[in-house]
Amino acid sequence: MQMTGDKQIFSEDVLNGEIAEIYIKHVVYAGPIMESVNLTEGYVNIFLFIKGTGILKADTLTFHLEPETIAIPSAFRNVSFEVGENDTLHYLHFVNKLSPEDLEDLKTFPENNKYDIYFTRFSDCEAYTEKIKSPNTVSRTVLPADIIPRVSLGTVETQGLDAVGAHEHAMLDQLFLGLTDNDVTVHADDVSVKFTEYSLLHIPIGSSHWVTVEENKTMYYMWMDFFLSREGQEWLKTHKPISKDMSS
Repeated sequence: MQMTGDKQIFSEDVLNGEIAEIYIKHVVYAGPIMESVNLTEGYVNIFLFIKGTGILKADTLTFHLEPETIAIPSAFRNVSFEVGENDTLHYLHFVNKLSPEDLEDLKTFPENNKYDIYFTRFSDCEAYTEKIKSPNTVSRTVLPADIIPRVSLGTVETQGLDAVGAHEHAMLDQLFLGLTDNDVTVHADDVSVKFTEYSLLHIPIGSSHWVTVEENKTMYYMWMDFFLSREGQEWLKTHKPISKDMSS
């Protein structure tokens, strides 16, 4: 991890070259600090805030940052961060290059999805069910389709003994991000790895993969789907939203 100048800014590239046209940095701001980030036209910038607190400013808009929040500023060319004294903010910054097809798709997205900035806490997102998960599992769609072309994010949370069943998808590249207290084993074909909190894991495209959690352990991770084409997003129809009436 590198320190930039005399400011308490640390950054490192993560999983370089794993997914085409996706660039990922782990960034740390040690307060007190104010720092601007310039955004490049033709790219999507996704910020996932993992630890610590701070403030995000985009023009006249201000957002208070806390762990497990997401921000995607789409209508701004620069944003700034403020972190107070004795606090340290950790986030992942994903940069996704938009293809000509993506730019065309954006024109067709519903008007109410065209945010100046998409900002939400993971815990506030819509819950869904899926056949490969047990009834004890709480799954949430953090970034639904039709906001960012060919990208969707969500979380999976349960207590052991439990599992996410084996499945495969050749239509997308997938990353897993371990969230607070995550302590599971991820299996892909004939390989099994321990997967803990704040780890980032690339699921091999097309592999048969599943996740197990032992008794008294926590499964809590984010899945990040990067689809190869717009047609591939049909996969998300396997996620069945839970209506507010059913969940109350």
